[in-house]
Amino acid sequence: MKTRTEILCALAQDEDDRLLLARLLDRLDASENYPTATRFLSPRERTLAEDAVRLARAASRCAFFGGWEDAERTVALLFPDWMDAADAAAAAPIALLRAEKSPADTLSHRDYLGSLMGLQIERAMVGDILVHDAGADLFVLREAAEFLLLHFDRVGRRRITLSEVPLSELRRAETAETSGEGSVASLRLDSVAALIFGLPRAQAQEAVAHGSVYLNGRVCLKPDHEIAAGDRLTLRGKGRARVEALGGMSRKGRQFLRFTRSAP
Repeated sequence: MKTRTEILCALAQDEDDRLLLARLLDRLDASENYPTATRFLSPRERTLAEDAVRLARAASRCAFFGGWEDAERTVALLFPDWMDAADAAAAAPIALLRAEKSPADTLSHRDYLGSLMGLQIERAMVGDILVHDAGADLFVLREAAEFLLLHFDRVGRRRITLSEVPLSELRRAETAETSGEGSVASLRLDSVAALIFGLPRAQAQEAVAHGSVYLNGRVCLKPDHEIAAGDRLTLRGKGRARVEALGGMSRKGRQFLRFTRSAP
């Protein structure tokens, strides 16, 4: 098991990382006696948190939950040995707020997030925002929910009605999925991402290097990571995809694969 200092030295790339990890490790220590949780983490922050609890040999006492199964932004749930991940998720400090708008108004994810920031709500207090035809469903920390129910009544100049609903009543946006297939020279992450998202190989490599590509919910900075059937890829700004199946090899040694892709 690594010490606190060793974990910080191994993982923190800057002062923000150091502060994030220090707070996480404080909560991890406290969770030996009672369950606790972080604020919402970005995919990169989640990767740091996963690596930290692994180095602390406490992965069995940590789970990640964002209010629904495909959440991009999640909280780290930290709990004692006598609890399991399901119990911790049931007690997660997450509320689901539903914003309903006029049918005549068109509001984007950026509109909702910008208005929340305008209320001085920190980004870490807000999880995924799922925009749909009737408005949006927003995951927030429970500590922010009461304030938002009182004060979040406009997105820009457009009026909204806000209410809290159970997590089980999440209203998902209708996302059109497209199916595709093709071949790659190898199953490297950059090659597969280039095929699926229609990018030049060099651009896919650059996206990986910049931390814009997520593999199975985690930032992956290794362009040569080998992709397998069932893997989920996300490219920031381009959408999500799943490798459905690997086919045979072409005469020239290229690997065939099938995938589904949805827009961002």
